[in-house]
Amino acid sequence: MTPWQIGGLWLSLGAYTVAWLRGGSPERLAAGVLLLNFLLSSLTYQWQVGGFHLAATIEDCVCLLILGWLCFRSDRWWPIVATAALALTVLTHIVKLLDPAFSQYAAASARIGLGYLIDLALLLGVWERQLAGAPPAGQAAWARAEWITATRRNRRDEARRPEAGPVHAAKVVPE
Repeated sequence: MTPWQIGGLWLSLGAYTVAWLRGGSPERLAAGVLLLNFLLSSLTYQWQVGGFHLAATIEDCVCLLILGWLCFRSDRWWPIVATAALALTVLTHIVKLLDPAFSQYAAASARIGLGYLIDLALLLGVWERQLAGAPPAGQAAWARAEWITATRRNRRDEARRPEAGPVHAAKVVPE
């Protein structure tokens, strides 16, 4: 692996981790989709049909559709940047298909650079969310999970008491 690929690997994994832990719902969705794309690409990077990376093209197209959908469903700016970069990534696949003389190194370099742009847009989106003071989506998910667990525990404890009447969940307010 080249130093650029190693740097891209660390940038990608760091961006997905930060987006998952500190981002809102759009950032978490994108982090999951991009991580899945990253993992699938790692498994299918050698699959070629006549020198064309069909699996990588399909993976990038699916990722483009999901992030394009996210553009219309969220009020964030960074999905537009990430979708545009993914569209250019898909375009490099199409150019390679239409012109076999197009250098594999040029296509790979373009994809690496556009991958950096996608990851940086995601990181900046999380950073902007932090500057705005919005809480991470993870905190709400954990609070909801704690509330559900406490409710189930209270129901179970009520059912185990011999003198207990009908089972009612005590309302636990998440902090």
